[in-house]
Amino acid sequence: MISLDYSVVYQIVLFLIVWLILSKVLFRPYLGLLEERERRTIGTQHDSTDLEHEGARLRAQYEEKIAQAQADGYAAKEAILQEARQQRERVLHQAREEAMGMLEGVRREVESQIQKERQFAAAEVRTIAQEMASKVLGRNVG
Repeated sequence: MISLDYSVVYQIVLFLIVWLILSKVLFRPYLGLLEERERRTIGTQHDSTDLEHEGARLRAQYEEKIAQAQADGYAAKEAILQEARQQRERVLHQAREEAMGMLEGVRREVESQIQKERQFAAAEVRTIAQEMASKVLGRNVG
């Protein structure tokens, strides 16, 4: 059988003293370090998740702004093209008007020249007719 004597009591007391000392010096600091490491790991994971969400939000915001800038650029391009088309039409209309005015002036000048030539031709016809009549009749008609 097991006999209980004072050595067992000393061993129990010694065990409790070593336990308390090791607990204060070794076990509690070690467990504290483990808890701190766990807390930091979880905190870092939360920070990482937050940063990922923030990155995704910023990326979406960036892509939205890029799309808006492209749409604004396209609208500005279309406005410039429309203005250029209108300017071209104005210039062409003005050129046509000027050409029509010049053509009308030339037509009037040609018509005037034709009228003068007809008058001159009519006068020449009379003169030639009188000369022919004079030659045919043998006398001066006039």
